[in-house]
Amino acid sequence: MKLSRRLVLRGLGGVTLSFPALESLLPKAAWGQVGRKRFAIFVRAGNGIVQGSGSDPERFWPDTPGPLTTAGLSTTSADRATSELAAYASQLIFLKNVRLQFPRGSCGHAEAIPQVLTAASQTGGTGNTPRARGMSIDWKIAQANNAPGTAPLTFMAGPRQTYIGEGLSWSAPEMRTTAERSPLNAFMRLTGLASAPPEVQRLIVERRKSVNDFVRDQLRELSGKAQLSANDKRRLALHLDAVRDTELRMTCDLDPAQVTQVQAITQPESNDVRPEVVRRFMDLSAWAFHCQLNSAVTLQVGEGNDQTMYDVNGTRYPRFHWISHRINSDGDMGTPIPNAVELHHQVDRLQLRLFKYLLDRLAAYPSAFGANLLDDCAAVWMNDLGNGPPHSADNTPWIIAGSAGGSLRTGLFVDHQKKPNNLVLNTLGSAVGVRKANGALLDDFGEASLAPGVLSNLLTIS
Repeated sequence: MKLSRRLVLRGLGGVTLSFPALESLLPKAAWGQVGRKRFAIFVRAGNGIVQGSGSDPERFWPDTPGPLTTAGLSTTSADRATSELAAYASQLIFLKNVRLQFPRGSCGHAEAIPQVLTAASQTGGTGNTPRARGMSIDWKIAQANNAPGTAPLTFMAGPRQTYIGEGLSWSAPEMRTTAERSPLNAFMRLTGLASAPPEVQRLIVERRKSVNDFVRDQLRELSGKAQLSANDKRRLALHLDAVRDTELRMTCDLDPAQVTQVQAITQPESNDVRPEVVRRFMDLSAWAFHCQLNSAVTLQVGEGNDQTMYDVNGTRYPRFHWISHRINSDGDMGTPIPNAVELHHQVDRLQLRLFKYLLDRLAAYPSAFGANLLDDCAAVWMNDLGNGPPHSADNTPWIIAGSAGGSLRTGLFVDHQKKPNNLVLNTLGSAVGVRKANGALLDDFGEASLAPGVLSNLLTIS
């Protein structure tokens, strides 16, 4: 059993179980070197929002930039989509009017999504062919904070066969990262079960064994260490509970009558289970951060032009992309969809309820450095477009939750005034610990043609 920053127990059948560092098992000098671990997750929604542009009413943001309060979001701004996040007001940053800087041509969706986390232009081409000319920020964070060679986690809730697939994560110029569509497959890889014998995998999936069971001897040795503090014993017990809770969510220990939740595991690419798959990936991301398996995640909700037919309040909506066009078409000609603006607003609210689920999961894990894991994170929700018609990229919305270990000032609603997104990415990278070679804050991420800088009004560090 190696006592280091990352404690990993290895058991029968290739199963591994990772823990956050336990303070009482490390020498004081070593604990001081561990430092505060910071994490970033980027959740992308598509097709724009209803935010007062064009002929749309304002149904997303509060009326006035400034401080955020739970009372203000839940009462004065109750008709706005962001009211769904009222419980976390003090831990939020709303960024309005973030601009994607580079031109788009034949397909706004395919040419916007590669820019979101790269702040880079895209290669030529038409339709669904454009590729980012730069690395995305999740890879930059992973290179700085992960174990050497550990790539960021890249997830997508959506079909594999589609016109515009994944487009958030880029390991290098024009090198798109393939997204995992199955939460269960991702869980199996993270625990070493993917390479375990089939009989071991079957025991886990059928819920007859837990990952904890396969490392029982090492757990017994760890739990019996005399120097284990009461606080670490509590963290160890909570950690084991979290492991079991996560694997039950991944293998669906649910009432069979809850059909969509079962299908989220067995048929993860199906339209009918899109929100459930999003939740399962959020479960897995929170658990991976808690176990210090990774420091960076991207989660794309829907295709590039999200075609999901969402169920809202018991009603099956038309394709979301059609709703965002206000007509029954992917183009500019089609029969009008009645009440399309309201339908779009309700999907916006659904997307933010899903984001709140992520915040709830992060807040459920204790932190060695703050109240909970959300305190150690920058959890980001964004859209690669600003609105429905005409799918502008000058006014994209960003929401950040968590202070990234105290590096971010939260409880703020800020108008970014159509400045480019590289400033946001520099700020987020710096907040979670990415630095330039000279030790200075990251201020030059993205294409070289963009002016460098950070949003110093959002940072507590320099």
